[in-house]
Amino acid sequence: MNRNIATVAVEKTFFSIDSDFDYYIKSEQLSLIKIGSRVKVPFGNGNKLREGIVVNIFSAINSSLKEIDSVIGDKPVISEEAVLLSLWLKERCFCTTYECLRLMLPRGAGKVGDASRKTATLLIEKEEDLPKLTPKQKKVVDLLFESGDVSINDICEICDVGSSVVKNLEKYGVIAIYDKEIYRNPYKNIEVGTPKEINLSKEQKNAFSTFKNMMKNGGGSGLLYGVTGSGKTQVYLKLIDEALKNNKDVIVLVPEISLTPQALAIFHSRYGNKVAVFHSGLSLGERNDEYKRADRGEAKIVIGTRSAVFAPLHNIGLIIMDEEQENTYKSERTPKYNAKDVAIFRCKYNNALFLMTSATPSIESYSNALKGKYTLCSLTQRYGDAKLPQVITVDMKQEMKNGNKSPISAILKEQIAETLDENKQVILLINRRGYNTFIACNDCGHVITCPNCSISLTYHSTNNRLTCHYCGYTKKLDNVCPECGGDNIRYSGYGTQRIEDELSFLFPNAKILRMDADTTSTKFSHEKMFNAFANHEYDIMIGTQMVAKGLDFDDVTLVGVVNADNSLYDESYNSAERTFDLITQVVGRSGRRDNSGKAIIQTINPYNQTLECAAQQDYETFYANEIELRRLLIYPPYCDIISASFVSDNENKTAMCAKKFFEILVDMNEEYKQKIIILGPNASKIAKLNNNFRYSLFVKCKNSKIIRTLFSETLKKLSKIREYKDVSVSLDLNPYDLN
Repeated sequence: MNRNIATVAVEKTFFSIDSDFDYYIKSEQLSLIKIGSRVKVPFGNGNKLREGIVVNIFSAINSSLKEIDSVIGDKPVISEEAVLLSLWLKERCFCTTYECLRLMLPRGAGKVGDASRKTATLLIEKEEDLPKLTPKQKKVVDLLFESGDVSINDICEICDVGSSVVKNLEKYGVIAIYDKEIYRNPYKNIEVGTPKEINLSKEQKNAFSTFKNMMKNGGGSGLLYGVTGSGKTQVYLKLIDEALKNNKDVIVLVPEISLTPQALAIFHSRYGNKVAVFHSGLSLGERNDEYKRADRGEAKIVIGTRSAVFAPLHNIGLIIMDEEQENTYKSERTPKYNAKDVAIFRCKYNNALFLMTSATPSIESYSNALKGKYTLCSLTQRYGDAKLPQVITVDMKQEMKNGNKSPISAILKEQIAETLDENKQVILLINRRGYNTFIACNDCGHVITCPNCSISLTYHSTNNRLTCHYCGYTKKLDNVCPECGGDNIRYSGYGTQRIEDELSFLFPNAKILRMDADTTSTKFSHEKMFNAFANHEYDIMIGTQMVAKGLDFDDVTLVGVVNADNSLYDESYNSAERTFDLITQVVGRSGRRDNSGKAIIQTINPYNQTLECAAQQDYETFYANEIELRRLLIYPPYCDIISASFVSDNENKTAMCAKKFFEILVDMNEEYKQKIIILGPNASKIAKLNNNFRYSLFVKCKNSKIIRTLFSETLKKLSKIREYKDVSVSLDLNPYDLN
């Protein structure tokens, strides 16, 4: 006889097992268990209870199955769309179904309780039915007749009565007191204004019309490419208006928390409490409540960082990915998903539009657009009468020859002074935090490194300490070489702290704001700092890449890139792309609306082609050069890359495990017969991190089901070798960084 069976994704299982598990559904559970339900199941030889989520229900005969122990909650926690997405992600992220399902739920789901407040409601509908009341009691009842349910605290404050008055009304059966769920809203104090009318230029109208028609006709993927300040935001706000008009839900993705404040100000003024916010800066309670608002349909727009792509909206019409080229959309933790891939899946499922926007699209996205895979619309002019900034490139080698040993060139110093005299503002980009980036001994050449990681320590002047930005190790600077004991210590390189000190010396009257990971660690620090800068409380803002993108300040007329070469000579295949993106974006912060702007790019290689293209805001030329290089060297988009990472506290075992993976992969490909190019295995760029040794292997291939199966089977075969059970092995499809 057939019985009802549930397939359950069980927590704490391993990808190498590569299986979800079937359980009988007890007859009394039939009405409770649906796809997406949380359950407890007996697992393993000891039948220890583990949590799981139901991913399928079917009927069959299988006498060997165990039964589901219990059901958690009275309704599914995951939609059928989310279940399908998890199964799709599992295969591409080389992880378990349960790990993917957890992405769909807020952190702490099931462990963080609802917030509530004691609230009074009237039990008597007509005034004539009321018993005789004291004046104070009458005051309370009048308030409830007028306003409906009111919290006890508000009653006491508004009516100027004590809690005993309210309790007596409950005792007499006039009111009932209950716990009313409230939302922990982190942005409840944001002022909601009147939405401004958006007047589009001809280019903007064409783009809006194209994407609006796509939204109407079954969706698809589009790329809105526009120079900095061209008004990409106005286009997608009009598209959001259109989606809401048709009762559709919207997700807006931004690359990092620092971009959220300005975006929120725009969205809250336009859409009020229809907006929910998803990002890691919120408390667990706040995240849970924003999740519930989206799930219940109370919020129609979700804005946030990478994880917002999983928002539980049920009628998606539009997903927007702002600054689509950013690496933060790719997760570096298991499951190693790319938010872009997830957005495309969800838009296909919902017949929605996926719109990517950027002034510097990724090479892969622009290539896809030119091939017709994405619909491309371009904005070639800045919005209104605004002009692109004048860009000056400074050769820092010449500055040294002229006797200027400061990280601030003579022309940058001069331009800052002029800008401040005009009561305008300055943004300076230096993509390194700290004071000095490494400390070395002049006598023996020893570089002071982290004892846990294979990188140099960074000097921070504020606390006179050396710090590792990877593992957090810190020690006091004592000016003694740990190798030879000498005191001839050299401080090299410079970060945001050093630039702050330099500017404080050069411009003692200027108010300087430093934004980096050291100054923005507290909750809402980004919002406070950006608001302060926008309100002219500061004259100069110095920062890492968080100040480079997506920001719009009316009075910024000068931007400086202190060391444009920082990322240019990285070992990654996409280092030129990263550099071009960063410099183009930060230059674009200068000269908005009626203000003309200038940008100063400091470099030791002023004739570098990437820097020249960035200075001219010439994406097309940069793309043409870069795509040809990628073709010759066979890098994305001409191939996909799968990386395998090996980590353990034993260097030899880590290296041997990587070598064994290589051997198994080559052997198994004799059967699969796929065209692959294997690079490595080698020690990773950062060979030691937090006392663990790291090896990597990279494979150029074409992403396909058979390729993913080849790697999955290789990983499973390796996992059966007990010698390497202590080595952590992970696979990543198209990592952003080859390290």
